[in-house]
Amino acid sequence: MYKKILVSELVSEGHRLLDALRRNRFTVSAAVWYWVPESLEWRLAIVSPTVGRSGPMAAYTRVQRVLASINPSHLTLTDISVISPTSQEFQNLRVIVSSTGRFSTGSATGHIHDVVVEDNYIYQV
Repeated sequence: MYKKILVSELVSEGHRLLDALRRNRFTVSAAVWYWVPESLEWRLAIVSPTVGRSGPMAAYTRVQRVLASINPSHLTLTDISVISPTSQEFQNLRVIVSSTGRFSTGSATGHIHDVVVEDNYIYQV
């Protein structure tokens, strides 16, 4: 098995999407590209309290609307997961991201921006 490379176009379009989401008042608590070995694909996890407040379908609908407005060439909704910051899925993602031994989320008040850590690209934690 081989691992696909996370191409710079996806990273760039992820940045554009996150900026557009913020401009559209969609709160982003964390965002990271991570490798999913079971499906052999990269996934952009967008962590937002909107998922808990309005539900995942409403969150995906808002993300899709904003995604369409930036008209990306490579990034699609199927590349994205929206996650609640209180979910077990987010806790699992934090373990995946920090399991490399070179990254820790640190204190609750700290933020990490734009870091490549082995099998992850971290926009914000």
